[in-house]
Amino acid sequence: MIRIHFTAADRGRVTFPAEPHPLWEATLAARALSDRTVWPAVRRWRRTAAPRVQGSMRPLFKLISPNGLFPGFLIAEGEGLEAAVEALTETPADVIRDQLEPWLPPDIDRYMRGLLDGRAGSRRALGTAVREFHQEVLVPSSGELYQRYGAELGIRSRAVLHGGVDALLSSLHPDVEWCDPVLTTHGVSDDWVDDVHLEGRGLELYPSPLVTNCLLLDASDRRPVLVYPCADLPAADQDPTTADALADLLGRTRAAVLRSLTYPATTTQLSRRVGISPASTSEHTRVLRAAGLITTHRTQGTALHALTPTAHPLLTGESRGIPGQIPKSVPNP
Repeated sequence: MIRIHFTAADRGRVTFPAEPHPLWEATLAARALSDRTVWPAVRRWRRTAAPRVQGSMRPLFKLISPNGLFPGFLIAEGEGLEAAVEALTETPADVIRDQLEPWLPPDIDRYMRGLLDGRAGSRRALGTAVREFHQEVLVPSSGELYQRYGAELGIRSRAVLHGGVDALLSSLHPDVEWCDPVLTTHGVSDDWVDDVHLEGRGLELYPSPLVTNCLLLDASDRRPVLVYPCADLPAADQDPTTADALADLLGRTRAAVLRSLTYPATTTQLSRRVGISPASTSEHTRVLRAAGLITTHRTQGTALHALTPTAHPLLTGESRGIPGQIPKSVPNP
């Protein structure tokens, strides 16, 4: 289990990323493709994603161990994919050695040796692997992944609205327990315990549809991050060939736009979540706004769309996901 100890200051510093981080998504997706003990929703995603993996992406997979561990430098921060990949490829050689060497066998291949030695060729190969994996494997399924991420944030936003941080931390997952001031993640076995003291640094919560167990990144140079499984929403798992009352009422694309707004989004964010053009997104939001199902606020040339109270009952049945079981807790290396 992982026990995260809060101070009074930490309770006011619990945050979520507004959107998934590119390198987090690439790392967690590559990890999911290597993990056989996953929820049905992840298995369905893997069946379509696995055939898109190419040999040039192997440098990314080499940094993920068979038990799901990966080095902290692999999830370098940056605004957008290119900035994050640039930060990754510029990771100091001593940081790479500190995080990788204790976990590697004495006999490693040429690529890994070059990465430990800080060689430009190995760094470029890793950057290329991440870019191609993101473009070829993640982008085709980004609509569903963004929809599930947004739906999860919508659930957590309502928890904060009605009960504050206590309600949020108490409802993350059936195997995540909040007993002020400690947040505990339970796995199949609680024989292993890792105590993390936030000490005023706060905590970033990162819901992911690509994990089945909680992960914790606790590095000295960044805010601690707890990755936990998204709720397994019926809407995300629904067979597209089955009857869909909301799609019958609004049309399939317009229904997808409405579902994607369980967390507010700009026109650009919404078009990416649904996988349609910004122009088409604008037309669908115009119709939904006229029907009283969404509101649009414009600030400095940016339109932010959100659901109205009228829309919530239409989606109530789709936002009552029941998460599956977490098979184990995995620490950060």
